[in-house]
Amino acid sequence: MKNLIVMMMSLALAGPALAHSDSKFTKGPNGGHIVDAGGGKQHWELVANGNELTLYVSDSEEQPLTINGGKATGQVLAGGKTVNVTFAPAGGNSLKATGDFAATKGMKVIVKTSNVGGQSMQARLTPLQ
Repeated sequence: MKNLIVMMMSLALAGPALAHSDSKFTKGPNGGHIVDAGGGKQHWELVANGNELTLYVSDSEEQPLTINGGKATGQVLAGGKTVNVTFAPAGGNSLKATGDFAATKGMKVIVKTSNVGGQSMQARLTPLQ
């Protein structure tokens, strides 16, 4: 009985981690990696091209969220190095960042937002499949 309770608790705690796993690449409408952020409160799509990242933010119903006053930072893990970037509003529901990196297959980006759609969240994305 004790083992059953431990197993059930482990599965319950692992659920949120598995729901936000980047092991499955889901392509968004702009061709980037799309994930649920904040337990599904927002959907983020990250597109990488050259040394530029574009983050598209929508609500849980896939409706674009206006960025007004929001900001974000990112930690890019590519080519064996880590580069910190700052995203700036780019109109509509997008933020853009550039940095000293080259977009490559398998790169990872950890994005933290502040006051984007009235929320602050964090997620890990893999913009190129």
